[in-house]
Amino acid sequence: MGKLGIKIVFISLTCFFSCKSSSEDFIDKKTMAIVFADLKTAEAKVSRLNLTGVDSSRVAFKYLEKQIYKKHKIDSVLYLKSFNFYAKDKKQLLSIYVQAEKIIENNKNKNTTY
Repeated sequence: MGKLGIKIVFISLTCFFSCKSSSEDFIDKKTMAIVFADLKTAEAKVSRLNLTGVDSSRVAFKYLEKQIYKKHKIDSVLYLKSFNFYAKDKKQLLSIYVQAEKIIENNKNKNTTY
């Protein structure tokens, strides 16, 4: 086997093992609640912008969504996969929602000025 063959085998094995391990990963419940709270806050921010078109709102939200994923070092695929995983158990998903609501409420209280 020449150098090219060894490189192909190495790259194939690297992709196989890295893809396999990442497919079994899910976002932990605490991080999931934080990300969900950030996404809901982003939705609220976009709705307050009073953008004239639906497309403009979508573009604004997509930008904020990408920033949130970047902040938490995840991507949309991992988020959706994790969401679907937790959605299989309604009690787990409900606990994530409740935690996200608490996070949003705490953030509102921090940002309130008197």
